[in-house]
Amino acid sequence: MPIMWSRIHAELGESPTALTHAMVDRAVSLGMAETDDLEWKRALPQGPDKKLEEFAKDIAAMANTGGGLIVYGVSEDADERADELLGVVNGKSERQTLHGYAARWVRPLIGDLVIDSLDDGRGGPGLIVVFVPASPEAPHVVVYENQRMAVPYRSGPHTNWMSEHELERAYRDRFARRINDRAALVALIDGLKPEIDQDKGVWLVLVARPVLSPPPRTSKPDRQSATKTILDAKALAGMFLGDTSWFRKLLGLSDAVVANPRTGLRRWRFRSHRVDDNLHGSAMWPVVELHHDGGVALAVELTSTVRVSKLYDAKKAETAEVYWVPVRFMDLLVGAGIALASTHNRALGVSGTIMARAELLTSGSVSGRHLIAIEQVHPDSSSFERVGGSVPVRVPAAVEAEFAADSDATALHDAARQLAEDLNHQFGKPTCSLHG
Repeated sequence: MPIMWSRIHAELGESPTALTHAMVDRAVSLGMAETDDLEWKRALPQGPDKKLEEFAKDIAAMANTGGGLIVYGVSEDADERADELLGVVNGKSERQTLHGYAARWVRPLIGDLVIDSLDDGRGGPGLIVVFVPASPEAPHVVVYENQRMAVPYRSGPHTNWMSEHELERAYRDRFARRINDRAALVALIDGLKPEIDQDKGVWLVLVARPVLSPPPRTSKPDRQSATKTILDAKALAGMFLGDTSWFRKLLGLSDAVVANPRTGLRRWRFRSHRVDDNLHGSAMWPVVELHHDGGVALAVELTSTVRVSKLYDAKKAETAEVYWVPVRFMDLLVGAGIALASTHNRALGVSGTIMARAELLTSGSVSGRHLIAIEQVHPDSSSFERVGGSVPVRVPAAVEAEFAADSDATALHDAARQLAEDLNHQFGKPTCSLHG
């Protein structure tokens, strides 16, 4: 994924957009100064090891201090301002070498590190840019060959080393961030509860949010961009789930709903009030929300998706005492939620980690009922049967997964499968519908 936001964007007055060679050239012509989140480098790091270790120190320092951008191929003057665009060799092998240095000396590894090449398109000098995200895993330690360890951080354009009490505070902040991130996911689910009628059955709720805030924007996401996110999410889901004819049906996203999202508190909300008696039609009262800060929330009432003409093995449980949970539909909706979260955050310029949480909700007044997993006898059949070997569940546990906003289709599929399998396992079902 291209670098969508940096100090260069901010100083040039750009909105989140892919960093280009021309933008760096403008920054150099303006003599842009180094800061805690921007560093100019004349040449790529080369041996001996001490020089190579400098690269590890630079990226660890930025990851520990809010992230930043290192540009290779630009000289600086005595005042630490960009002086001249010199260029560097910027092929695939050079980028892979830098990735190798990061993996060799930095612990824990810096997730979502971006090392990219920029060319001017006219045969002029190229550049290598290294985008270091503000890391939720900070502090990052540089481990040298002699097993000496140190923790760097940025102070303006310079790099310093953390003292013992600063390191203690950094670790304390890491653990606090984890607690706060999970609390924010729970808050998203709590925000959905007033929008759904839990007395109607079992709701699959999936929420996701970026660990780091999106880059600042000149304006909030508009209706047109929200509609585009839904359409792009369907296409993305198709890349790792295959057929997506079910996507808009299960989410209740008719053409009218997609084209006319409702304004909410710092969010766009898609909601269908149409109930379709067709087995493959819309679920009852689904809700999809795209929050301006990158959060995504969806809720679908699963039991209303089962307009069964025949239920096999029904004698083993009394229909009045249970809720039937169609696990294939549940799995597909989990995949849809992952696609929505990735697409929405990409559109906002987020490239870091996204945390997702999925949960099956029922009303407290009916929580004594068992939830029983069922599946279609045949993929296109309206007949269902209880999943062989499954067990009833009273209170399913919430499950969580993490993935990068710019993950490829394979990684998104893996995240969706993890969530779906964790839900399925609670019914004693060893696999889910999202096969590898």
